[in-house]
Amino acid sequence: MRSFDQKLAALRSLDIAAPDAHETLRAALRSSSGILAAIAVRRIVEHRIESLLGEVEPAFERFLEDSVKRDPQCRAKIAIARAMDSFERWDDRVLVVGLRVTQLEGMPPPEDTAAELRGVCGLAHARFNRRDALDVLARLLADPHRTARLAAAQGLGEAGRPDATALLRYKIAEGDDEPEVLSAAMESLLLLAREPSIPFLIEILAESGLRAEMAALALAGARITDAFTPLVVWCKSCPPADRHRSGYLAVALLRSEASTAFLLDIVGGRSAADALAAARALATFKDDPAVATLLRGAMTRQRDAKTRDAMLVLLG
Repeated sequence: MRSFDQKLAALRSLDIAAPDAHETLRAALRSSSGILAAIAVRRIVEHRIESLLGEVEPAFERFLEDSVKRDPQCRAKIAIARAMDSFERWDDRVLVVGLRVTQLEGMPPPEDTAAELRGVCGLAHARFNRRDALDVLARLLADPHRTARLAAAQGLGEAGRPDATALLRYKIAEGDDEPEVLSAAMESLLLLAREPSIPFLIEILAESGLRAEMAALALAGARITDAFTPLVVWCKSCPPADRHRSGYLAVALLRSEASTAFLLDIVGGRSAADALAAARALATFKDDPAVATLLRGAMTRQRDAKTRDAMLVLLG
C-alpha cells in the first residue's frame, strides 16, 4: 500500500492521458484526505474532465463529516465549490450547504477556515443569477470573516441587479474595518449605478479616515474626472502620512490633464516629502512616455538634490 506522500506525488505528476488516470482521480476523491481530494478536483478542473463531476459532488458531503480531521483548512470543500462554479454546474448539496459551513480550527481563539467556502458559494449565487442571490449576499456582508464579506461585496456587483445598490450603500455607510471590503463595495456600486453613485461617494470625501480614503481611490480608479476638485480638497486636508500614502495616488489615478498638472507642480515644489510622494504617485504610470517626460521635466525644478536623486530612482 502506498504512503500518503506517494499518493500525493502520484497525483501531482499524474499523466491525464494514462489509462488509469481517471481511476487515480476517483480514488483520491473517495479517500478520507481533503488534501488529496483537493488536488484531484483541481486536476479535473484543469483538464475539464466533466465525466468525473459525478464523483466530485458526493465528496463534498463526505468532507462535512469529521471535517477538521479529514479536510483541514477546508481545502477539498473549497476546491469542489470552485469546480461547480467553473463548470457552471449548480448543486444545492454544495453551493447552498456551503453557505452554512463553519469550521473552527487551531489554538484558542480558533480560526474559521470555512469563510472562503462561504464566499465562493455566495459568488456562485450571483453568477448563476439565483433568485435568492441578494438575500444570500446580504447575510454574507455581515459575516464575521473578511473573506466572506469581500466576496459578498464583489458578488453584489457581479449580480448586475440595480436593486443591489441599496445593500452596497448601506454597507458603505455602516463601514468596515477592512479596506478591501469597503473598496469592493464602492467599486461594485459604481459598476451597477455609476452616475447616481458619484455624489454619494464624493460626500464621503468630506470625512477623514478609511472610508474617505477608499472613496477617493474608488472615484479615481473609475476615472471620474468630475471628482478632481473634491479629490484635491480631500488630499490637501489629509494628514501628511495619508496624503503621501494614498492622497496623491488617488489624484494620479484620474489620469486627466488637470490631475497630472497638479502633481507636477508639487514635484517641483518646496516640500521634499510632498514632492517625493507626488513623484511616486505619477511614477505609477512611468511606462507612459508622455508621463515620464513630464515627470523628468518637473524633477529639474526640484531644488533639493537628495529629493531629485530619489525621484530618479523611481523612474528606473
